[in-house]
Amino acid sequence: MNIEQLYSRYTRIIDDFKEFLAVLSKPPVLTFRINTIKCSKEKVLNFLKEFNPRPLIFYADGFSIPERFPLGNHYTHQLGMIYVQEAASMIPAIVLDPKPNEVILDLCAAPGSKTTQLGQMMNNTGLLVANEVNGKRIRGLVYNVKRCGLLNEVIISIPGERIGNILPEYFDRILLDAPCSGEGTIRKSKAVLYHWGLKNIQKMAHIQKGLLVSGFKSLKCGGIMVYSTCTIAPEENEGVVDYLLRKFPEAEILPITIPHFKFRPGVTKWENESFDTRVKLCARILPQDNDTAPFFIAKITKKGIPKDRPGFYGKIEFNNRIIENMVQQFAIPREKFLNYALFQRNKTYFISTAEAYTFLELPNIRKGLEAGWIYDDEFKPDNDFIQLFGKDAKKNFHEIREWELKKFLSGESIRIQNGQKGFIIIQFKDLPVGIGRANNGEIKPSVKPERRIK
Repeated sequence: MNIEQLYSRYTRIIDDFKEFLAVLSKPPVLTFRINTIKCSKEKVLNFLKEFNPRPLIFYADGFSIPERFPLGNHYTHQLGMIYVQEAASMIPAIVLDPKPNEVILDLCAAPGSKTTQLGQMMNNTGLLVANEVNGKRIRGLVYNVKRCGLLNEVIISIPGERIGNILPEYFDRILLDAPCSGEGTIRKSKAVLYHWGLKNIQKMAHIQKGLLVSGFKSLKCGGIMVYSTCTIAPEENEGVVDYLLRKFPEAEILPITIPHFKFRPGVTKWENESFDTRVKLCARILPQDNDTAPFFIAKITKKGIPKDRPGFYGKIEFNNRIIENMVQQFAIPREKFLNYALFQRNKTYFISTAEAYTFLELPNIRKGLEAGWIYDDEFKPDNDFIQLFGKDAKKNFHEIREWELKKFLSGESIRIQNGQKGFIIIQFKDLPVGIGRANNGEIKPSVKPERRIK
């Protein structure tokens, strides 16, 4: 099967079908997000200036580069300052428009591109519950939320179809970027040519309906849910939204607009089916309109009076010993930690927002960010933790140059002349990038193998 054969069934709903095929046959534009949790936009753009980043006109934190440089090997990626993400994939979170201190669910979270985008848009506050039922994909999700420095996330793993009954009317906003047949991924990989089939589309539509109903049940009245897929099939898009509208009279579709980004309306007829006319308000993203991957997005709200969530009446853990160590060791002001929970799980200390710590309704895989570990009665901070809180350090830091940074991030020791000893914050251009242990005229890095630059 070739590209034209695969997409021929959509000629009736895509007027400029030749242009559609022409753009699908081209390699995708390389785009990325700047993660302002870790670093300012200005600094990151300066680190990447050799690649001539160009702003995406529809999203202030999104950029493209003209050549397909492997950004995954660049130190800005390893340090969580950027997230390589396809431009259309950024749109669902933009449409959801999360706010600081809200309670938000990412129903199908792995590998974490949209989870980390949501956390950033929330200013790393409130509660972001990231659910992933596929055990093999959870590792990538954990890797990315840690790399991006999320403090407000709780990762859970239960079938998404169950959440609506367990946590009814609980979340302010919900993102359901649903598993789908993946027709829109063809610019990145031709794999869809070999596993595509109508039976797979029908199977995915069945799964999507169960997930969408569950998500809608879990949405507070007056809340917002975004349903998205990276496929073109109306069976997985308008057909799924139509199912929700017929099942729940309180469901409403909201219009979608983003300045400088073109959408096409949802289709109301497909083959022998007619959908609720409100699905016209859904948004179709076609590759020829914005030079992106294809996508489908629906913005949904629930009519009614919102109910209060259950309160938390326990004690929030806050380990003063760790804070005292940070104050003594690096002279970081105590008040920088006061609005968080700081707690121990097994041998690791974690830091999280109070809202993430108090989420006890479902068992979790992790919550918050590793703060560090105790070794021989000495606290060793985690690299991602120090990138967030080490900016206020007044002592025990060491400034390095770019060639030394690359050595540090590849796991090689750095020579020093000042006789420092113990744990040291490594800084690059006044930005904390990690922790090393100084001894005998060198600093040994604490960069785990999976985070090292090749």
